[in-house]
Amino acid sequence: MSEDTGTPDSDPDHIDPAGDLADYIESNELNIQLSEDQDPEELQAFIKSVENSDEPADPGVNAVVRIAREILNNEEGNE
Repeated sequence: MSEDTGTPDSDPDHIDPAGDLADYIESNELNIQLSEDQDPEELQAFIKSVENSDEPADPGVNAVVRIAREILNNEEGNE
């Protein structure tokens, strides 16, 4: 029987699926790209709106921002 190794993030006692997914995407083990109908400028506007908000973002939103940044980085690398 296999041993449970916990979650793959830096804090195995904290369950954070969105953060774990962001960690995985940032590790470059998964190649994720924009869909053909997605505008990179809209994604950048989303990132800026979260970053410029006076309200604190929850961990899920922060993870989505990390994922969006990585997607944009991948797009820039493919050009």
